[in-house]
Amino acid sequence: MELLTSFLVEWDRFLLLLARFSGISFIPVFNTRNIPVQWRIAFLMLITLFAWVMGLAGPVPAHWPLSVYALTLLTEMFTGIALALIIQFFFAGIQLAGQLIDTQMGFGIMNVVDPLSGTQAPILGNFKFVLAILVFLQIDGHHQFIKALFDSYESFPIGQSFLFSPHFMQTYLAYFGNIFIIGCKLSMPIVGTLLVTDFVLGIMARTVPQMNIFMVGMPAKILIGFFVLLVTLPLFIYLLNTSFGEMINKIYNLIR
Repeated sequence: MELLTSFLVEWDRFLLLLARFSGISFIPVFNTRNIPVQWRIAFLMLITLFAWVMGLAGPVPAHWPLSVYALTLLTEMFTGIALALIIQFFFAGIQLAGQLIDTQMGFGIMNVVDPLSGTQAPILGNFKFVLAILVFLQIDGHHQFIKALFDSYESFPIGQSFLFSPHFMQTYLAYFGNIFIIGCKLSMPIVGTLLVTDFVLGIMARTVPQMNIFMVGMPAKILIGFFVLLVTLPLFIYLLNTSFGEMINKIYNLIR
């Protein structure tokens, strides 16, 4: 009964906590269509309730103007979204890697429906995306992100945010630019092998004009691409583990 009474008195603090924790809805796994909206809302409410019981709301003024409260609420919401987008940038780089591989293998014209987001995605890009989510869950990346949200209140409590830092935009744009670097890094083994294959096929087309290189080259590139994909799969998983660790460090660097 006392807990319910305290909640009714401090409902404004609860909403401010909920605004920052709403960033969980923007990371993979939690933003998929396979999870009902009701379950996601219930999970957010439960996490926010834990944070409220722990007293993370801090000393929020009892009476403040509605305009100030609304601005603080929006600031907290955008803070949670900004932290979640760092993870989305990384997964966008993985999909870019799959797109580059599909283009080199000849699958660029074919797309499949991604069951997680309901949008069209490249074939190998979808495969790498699902594999990255499995690795993300295996290393407890979702738990680390939730922990980072809890730890963020130690660096900047409610009413303070790194969004107002003069170096925020420069740092965030650097994180956004890493999408292309991640995509090239993860696709380089297969794309590099297929480029060498194109070079060899070009030499064969010049030396043996009677051979139909187009009919021979397309199946050969697909077979070579899948072979290199299977061989480099352990390397891909190793790079994912390393990159996920760097991603969590970037989140904490942004918090600090």
